[in-house]
Amino acid sequence: MKLKFPIFDAEINVTREETDAERRRRKHRNNRRKSNDVEGEEKVEKKKPITDQVLMVKVENVVHEKFQQNEEVKALTQEVIKTIRDIINLNPLYRESLHHMLAQGQRVVDNPVYLSDLGAALTGAEPAELQAVLDETDIPKRLMMSLSLLKKEYELSKLQQKIGKEVEEKVIKKELGLEKDDKDAIGDKFRERLADKTVPAAVQTVIDEELNKLNFLESHSSEFNVTRCYLDWLTSLPWGVTSEENLKLADAQVILDEDHYGMEDIKKRILEFIAVSQLKGTTQGKILCFHGPPGVGKTSIGMLL
Repeated sequence: MKLKFPIFDAEINVTREETDAERRRRKHRNNRRKSNDVEGEEKVEKKKPITDQVLMVKVENVVHEKFQQNEEVKALTQEVIKTIRDIINLNPLYRESLHHMLAQGQRVVDNPVYLSDLGAALTGAEPAELQAVLDETDIPKRLMMSLSLLKKEYELSKLQQKIGKEVEEKVIKKELGLEKDDKDAIGDKFRERLADKTVPAAVQTVIDEELNKLNFLESHSSEFNVTRCYLDWLTSLPWGVTSEENLKLADAQVILDEDHYGMEDIKKRILEFIAVSQLKGTTQGKILCFHGPPGVGKTSIGMLL
C-alpha cells in the first residue's frame, strides 16, 4: 500500500500485515466461491438426459381345440345360461356386472368359449380356479368347469339370501316385541326355574340383583359369563324341595350292600351317622365328607343317602 504526501511531493510504500479477522473472511469468501462452482457442475450433470431401456415381451395366443355342437355341448350351454339367470334373480348386483361384460354387443350365448369365460367371470372363485378355466382348451371340459363354479356361486347366493331374510325377520320381530334378545331369554329361563320353588328372601334378593346386573352387561364380556354361571347354579338348587327322612338302619344296610361291594369303613361311618341322627331326631349339624382318588365310588354312594 502506498501513502502520498502532497506537501512533501513524495510517496512511501507501506506494508501492513493481514489480521486474523481479515484472514478468516478471505477464507470464507474462497470457500463460498468453490461451493457455488461445485453446485453448478452438479446441476449441469443432473440435466443430462437419462435413457431408459424399453421392455419387450412376446405374446402367444392360446388356441382352443376344435369342437362340435353336439348334444353334450348344447346341454352344458343351456345349463350355464339357466344357472346365470338363477343367480341374477337371487342377487340383482350380478345384473349390472353382466351388463358391463356384454357391452361390446357380442353374441356370447352362441359361442361356448365366450360363455364359459363369462360364467367363470361372474363368480367370486379363487384366482387359481379362474386361471384353470382359461388354461383349459377342451371346450366341453371348460364349460363343465365354469358350470361347477356357477353352481357354487348359486348355492352361496341362496345362503346369503336366507341369512338376510332371517336377520330381517329377527329385527322386525324384535321391533314389534314378538321376539326377545338373548339376555331376556336367559333371564326368563332362570325365573321359570324358580317358579315352583320356595326361595328364601335373602337368596331371592341376591338372584334379583344378579339378574339386573346381567341385563346391563355385554353378552361377549367375561363378567357376563361369570354372572350367568352363578345364576345357573343358584336357580338349579332345590330351594324348598324336601323329602321325608328315612332313618331305619336295616333299610340303609340293605341299600348299601346291594349297590356297593366292600367299602366297609365308609358303610360303617354312614350307619353311625344315621344312628346318631335317629337318636337326635334330625340330620342337621353334621356333614359327611368322602375323599379318595377318582372312580372309587364317592359320588355314587353319596347319592344313596
